[in-house]
Amino acid sequence: MSALPKNLEDEFETPPGAEVNAETRQFITFACAGQNFVVDIMSMREIRNWSPVTPLPGRKPDVLGVIEIRGRVVPIHDLALRIGCSSERSTQHEGQVILVLKVAGHDMGLLVDSVSDIIDIKADDILPVPQIEGSAARFLGGIARQGDTLVAILDEETVLREAVEISGSEVLEQMEPVERSINPELEDTEFVFVDEVQA
Repeated sequence: MSALPKNLEDEFETPPGAEVNAETRQFITFACAGQNFVVDIMSMREIRNWSPVTPLPGRKPDVLGVIEIRGRVVPIHDLALRIGCSSERSTQHEGQVILVLKVAGHDMGLLVDSVSDIIDIKADDILPVPQIEGSAARFLGGIARQGDTLVAILDEETVLREAVEISGSEVLEQMEPVERSINPELEDTEFVFVDEVQA
């Protein structure tokens, strides 16, 4: 609660600071190809330990195969390969985890290295993504301030629609790309993915 005098607080229908929770979103932090990302917890269905997948014929390079989850067949993607953080398919091992997301009505599994924590991010702390050629910036929904660091927010819908080819030179698009407004103050800023996310 603010330290405003009682009579001044009475001027507000809602005391200052009371709606902070309504504007705060929760995100799950995870590591992928040596970089840290966050994903909106509202898109998360579950987090699963790595288990072998069933390969599919003629699949895209980033598609590892499918697994069954309570009667649903879910495609599993190598996230690092899909968004261009790596040009080679990672060797799957038991330490990795699968993030199962529900995006635009579709189930999607993302193979990542590890999951760290759940953090709260205020809406005012989410900044637009600058255009950075040759990076995974198109797959980000924002850059969030988290203490003294900047955290990359994964845009699940773009990850569902698009995938970087192995060469990294072109993007496979199944839907029309989404335009994003760019903050002019951030256009010349160089962002580096944080090595550590603190709760």
